[in-house]
Amino acid sequence: MMVSTVFNQLFPSIHLALGEEKTSQLLSSMTTLDLPAGRKLIRDRMPVDSLYFLMQGEVSISVEEGGRQIALGELGPGQWLGEVSILSGELLASSTVTANTAIQLLRMKHQAFADLMAQHPDISRVLLEQLTKMMTERLRTSLEAGTAPIAAADLGDPPKRGLLWALFGSNGG
Repeated sequence: MMVSTVFNQLFPSIHLALGEEKTSQLLSSMTTLDLPAGRKLIRDRMPVDSLYFLMQGEVSISVEEGGRQIALGELGPGQWLGEVSILSGELLASSTVTANTAIQLLRMKHQAFADLMAQHPDISRVLLEQLTKMMTERLRTSLEAGTAPIAAADLGDPPKRGLLWALFGSNGG
């Protein structure tokens, strides 16, 4: 199946808001990346330079604290990864993303995103709206699950951290 067809099915709100031509422009700014199960896509507190659209497979999200890995959840097709760095300008990852299965992603380098912002404000507006909606939903899910961020001193045994920590770092916002 063509990448554009899969993208349109997994990210229908982006496709509907942009239409065929602008969705094609968006997709032309991305490259396809395939990774095997067990591979780390993003490492907590390490440089990250891309935004990813998960097209196939499943990943787990975790953070590391005091040499211990703290699981935050799993994501599947139709999800974005690397959005915190692209929105915040912070070039260090806020979590580790590991492929649970073989995965296929569309990768947009930060520079390509910046170029889209400058050259195609209509596309960037849609992307920013969708990023905001996605992050709001993740925040709502985290709050409903009662996984608000906590200080490292309060980690306990087993350690727990909420998605808010992964979204906003140790400041909690």
